[in-house]
Order: sequence, then structure tokens, then C-alpha cells
Amino acid sequence: MTTKNPDNLREQLIAAVLKKRKALARAQEIVVRLIEPNIQQDEFLSLLSEIDPHNYADIVEERSINKLCGYPLCSTALENVLSQKYKICGRQNKVYDITERKKFCSGHCFQASEYIKSQVPVSPLWLRDKEMKTKFQLLA
Repeated sequence: MTTKNPDNLREQLIAAVLKKRKALARAQEIVVRLIEPNIQQDEFLSLLSEIDPHNYADIVEERSINKLCGYPLCSTALENVLSQKYKICGRQNKVYDITERKKFCSGHCFQASEYIKSQVPVSPLWLRDKEMKTKFQLLA
């Protein structure tokens, strides 16, 4: 963006800000869409490249607040959510923080969600058009 013409620089800055706002608004639309139940696998995988890890965490959190499993491909309702924060494992002599785990209906959904979360790009949303599109994989 180095130029000697101040008007051209101003136009470039305005275009960059508009591009950023558009990308952030699109990410918010995707969060709202993925909060709903009955998400199709193809749609889910195609939308992941337009969000960041913070957006994905918002999706999981909002789904659990709405008493849905936090994994967007699962439409199971959360029932009997534990009120405790920790789980004690007598066999391993360990104490586990289960705050995140309580947002899912099963261990498989928790692991599948963590697997997807690890693949979500961390680069800024408005710069992703210059990157190669990520090929996401689901946990088998």
C-alpha cells in the first residue's frame, strides 16, 4: 500500500476497512446459522473456512446454552447436565475439569468438535481470500 498519492492511499484504506467489516459480518451470520439444529455435513464443512477459532467457540457455547449438543453436526438435546465442575477419576488418581465437556452429549461429539476446532484457521478473516482453502476432515 505504498503510494505517493494520498487520495489513492485513502481509497485503499477505506476498501480494506470495508473488506474487514464484510468478513466479520459474514462470520457472525455463520455463527447464527450453526447455532441451529440439523446442520448438513457439506454445509458445515464449507462454512468453516469463513470463521475463526473464537467464532467456533461461540457456536459451541451458544448451542449448549440452547440445550443442544455443542457439536454442530449433532442435534441431540442436552439433558441432565451435571452441575459439578470437576470429575474425580479414582483409577488414575486425577481430577478433571469438565466445564467444556458438559457442553456435549457424548465423548465422541466432544472429541469430534475438538478435532474440527484444531483445524479452523487462525489467520484474519479478511485476509483469507489470498490463502489456499483449507480442506477440513471430520473425526471418523
